[in-house]
Amino acid sequence: MPWTLALFAGAAFAQAPADTEAPKPAPLTKLQYSSAIGAYQAYTDQQVQSWREANDRVGQIGGWRAYAKEIKTGEPASAKDVAPGSDPHAGHHGGDKP
Repeated sequence: MPWTLALFAGAAFAQAPADTEAPKPAPLTKLQYSSAIGAYQAYTDQQVQSWREANDRVGQIGGWRAYAKEIKTGEPASAKDVAPGSDPHAGHHGGDKP
């Protein structure tokens, strides 16, 4: 029993009176909410085209290298950016030797 009284007495002295410290006001902050899916665009079907036309278009643009450049620069690939002599396979299929 004496140990219990000593424990409670020590706990009572350890607490500071509540009126000695004035509570500090919370800093003023402006909260903003931005939805993670706010700019979501739903899937839409693409126009169906001939696979030959699609392959020809890729060939005109410059093949996979054009798509790699598109990802690196962020600008869409187009046929006007391709130099006329940039086809690495020119001469392979016609029997001509480079």
